[in-house]
Amino acid sequence: MRKILFCYLLVLLSFQSFGKSEYLVNDGEIGNINDYYSACWDFYNFSLTDKSDYVTEGKYSFLTKGSKEGYRSDIKSPWIKFEHGKVDMDVTPYSGVDEAKIYAFFIPFDAENKKNGESSDYEYLGYHNVNHGSKNKDKTKKADFNISKDMEGELGKIHLVFVVYGDDVLLGVDNIEIPGAYYSDPSSNCFPKGEKKDSDGDGVVDDEDDYPDDKYKAYNNYLTQGPATLMFEDLWPAKGDYDFNDLVLDYEINRVTDAGGDVVEVLIDILPRAAGAGYSNGFGIEFTGISPSRIDKVEGLKISSNSIHEFMSNGLEEGNEHATIIAFDKVNNVLTHPGGGAVGINTDPKFPLQSGEKLRITMYIRPAIVTTRTSEEGIKLSDLTMENFNPFLIVNQKRGIEVHLPGKMPTAHVDKSLFGTKEDNSTGDEDAFYRGKESGLPWALNVTESIPYLINKESITKGYNMFYKWAATGGKDYPDWYKDNNGYRSGKALLNAK
Repeated sequence: MRKILFCYLLVLLSFQSFGKSEYLVNDGEIGNINDYYSACWDFYNFSLTDKSDYVTEGKYSFLTKGSKEGYRSDIKSPWIKFEHGKVDMDVTPYSGVDEAKIYAFFIPFDAENKKNGESSDYEYLGYHNVNHGSKNKDKTKKADFNISKDMEGELGKIHLVFVVYGDDVLLGVDNIEIPGAYYSDPSSNCFPKGEKKDSDGDGVVDDEDDYPDDKYKAYNNYLTQGPATLMFEDLWPAKGDYDFNDLVLDYEINRVTDAGGDVVEVLIDILPRAAGAGYSNGFGIEFTGISPSRIDKVEGLKISSNSIHEFMSNGLEEGNEHATIIAFDKVNNVLTHPGGGAVGINTDPKFPLQSGEKLRITMYIRPAIVTTRTSEEGIKLSDLTMENFNPFLIVNQKRGIEVHLPGKMPTAHVDKSLFGTKEDNSTGDEDAFYRGKESGLPWALNVTESIPYLINKESITKGYNMFYKWAATGGKDYPDWYKDNNGYRSGKALLNAK
């Protein structure tokens, strides 16, 4: 529709040729000032009138007023490829204008200004004074400004500033002529033709904008390069069978930012792959450091009608210091059990592998707030890093039993009496949470790529030969233990449902 309007306006806009020069003419005859805005003209404190007493020529003229102290109004042209000549216009002082000062400026194009392309380095073209005098009341006068030979071929705009003095007075402007070719593209936020486009007008050009048609979103910012894998043991604080397949899922997190760098959405893609437990476990993510009040709403959760969780009106779990989502409260909501006596889902090769239901969870961020009473900055990318990512397992519908990655803090709902019992070596120090007594071994793993997981009851050390050396050294040795390098994996112990 916008392109159709653009073509219509091009027919109405005047292009005239005088000798070798081409002129862009604005005579107001389109009849609607909004159509001129659509054609990339800008006006400040101007109207378009068809009252015959104030029309210089034709059916319409532009009109502004004055004041005793001086009333300012502006006209700014579209982008023009300039030719040598004069900027010319008809100016008519009405109703006893004391004085009207007209200033003209040339605005070069600056490709680095992604908001509107205008350079801050204006060039002053001159000044014109209109004073009707007692004998020249309401008489139309010419105002003109030179476009020098040096400006020929330059891409820019003409900015006209009018300051009108006099109470209850009016100034008419008509027949604006500018030497050069019209060079704006209304379908690209009025950027010059052939220059970088910004269709949504957010200040980010289309070829750099991941959302070129949405002014509220601009960039994708992923926490991982491709899907990553989370794996959990659910018998914490006991060690369990250490096969890390009680819940296996892949995830991707995309922090969508606007043109100003504020996070406006967090997109969380989750693909449940296996659940080797006999328990009905759930899965949540805390975004440490993000207040629940900064979240507008959360969509895409898989929650049962009889859930053990309580939720805020925005979809976050109730009662937490930090923003916490419960992606699903029961694994059967996202993975179908194969039946036939299988223990768990997708962990026994004797049973057919089930396809998991991929979830897209969207967490919408409230915008920054600045008022006379309060001020809240927007959430930045630095507020949502892997340090703030705190995923956890909720064990067998018991909200107080949470299993987190090693060194991560529990939520406010955890049963604190479980720490330091059985095989857990949590001491209360922040980095000590969820570390086992045996060489600090963990109950949850986060791997930055999608990897196979263990067959039921097979210890992770049977499938990943370098795992124990990595864990026992606190991650110093074999940080790539999960890679498919020579001698790193034992394929017979691994499954890879997707």
